[in-house]
Amino acid sequence: MHSGQKLLSYMTLLETTSPSPIGRLNEDMNGRRLDGIEAFEEVMRAYIHPRLAHIEGRAIEDFYESLARGDYETVFRLDRSLRTRTSPNEIDTEMRRAGRKLLKLSKSLYPWMNFAPLAEALQSEQAFGCPALCYAWINVQLEIESSEAVPAYLYHHTTQYVEYCSRLLGLDDVSRRKLLMRMIEDVSERWLLVRSVTPPAFSYEASYLAPIQKTL
Repeated sequence: MHSGQKLLSYMTLLETTSPSPIGRLNEDMNGRRLDGIEAFEEVMRAYIHPRLAHIEGRAIEDFYESLARGDYETVFRLDRSLRTRTSPNEIDTEMRRAGRKLLKLSKSLYPWMNFAPLAEALQSEQAFGCPALCYAWINVQLEIESSEAVPAYLYHHTTQYVEYCSRLLGLDDVSRRKLLMRMIEDVSERWLLVRSVTPPAFSYEASYLAPIQKTL
């Protein structure tokens, strides 16, 4: 099967496992109830997209590199570090559940895949099981290049947030489509920016450890 078809099949699976975003947006940047498109876009541009592109997108690339070397120790260390950077305490359970649900369904769809090292790490709590790790683990074995996998991950999660916002604010279809186009354009530009800058190897992993400034 062509890589594009494999990625499409996998993204369809992803849609069924996580129809709503983890840590749904209900508040604006000032802690008030989210009540308009402008407030939603501000949170997406100031917090969600930087997290998705600068942290999770780069982490997926790092997972790819470590998995290619069979370096599971680094994979699981990055996963634990990524969790502290992307998962506020109040959504720990939700994030852990999402990762495990994805793995469970993937085992049924792809019985030939090797999940043993990850399953053992999760059981022994060597790994947290961030969705980005589960996503990379599966896509590597599907032989999907990271250059395809990362944008698909970003678009998927951005779309989830827009769809949730549309329901929350009662947007009509035209407003929803226009909002989605703006948000996809923004996250795409951020990813291009991330890809244009290669941080020093000695400092990149440390960037996972800084606490996030805004929780969901």
